[in-house]
Amino acid sequence: MRRKQLYLDDEAERGLKRLAARTGRSEAAHVRAALHEYLSRHLPVTAEDDPLEDMVGLVDDEEGPDDVAAHHDHYLYGAPRARACGRSTSTPGPS
Repeated sequence: MRRKQLYLDDEAERGLKRLAARTGRSEAAHVRAALHEYLSRHLPVTAEDDPLEDMVGLVDDEEGPDDVAAHHDHYLYGAPRARACGRSTSTPGPS
C-alpha cells in the first residue's frame, strides 16, 4: 500500500469518525473501500479487463460464421438457432 494524504471538510471528517467508531473499522479502511467503489463505477473497462476479449481467438476459423448477429444466443450459450418465423429449430411447430 502507498501512503496518501487528503483533506476532508469538517462534515466528512465527523461522518468518517462516527462510521469508524460504529463499525470498528479504521477510517483508512472506509476511505479505501469508498475509493474502490468509486473507481469501479467511474473507470472505463479496458480491453484487459473485458471478459469478451478472452473469447477472441477461440474459434479456429478466422473468417468465422456469418450469422453471429442473428444467432448470438446460439454461439454464446448453445441455445438452438431460431427459424425465420421466430421458433426454435429444436421444437416442432403446431400440428
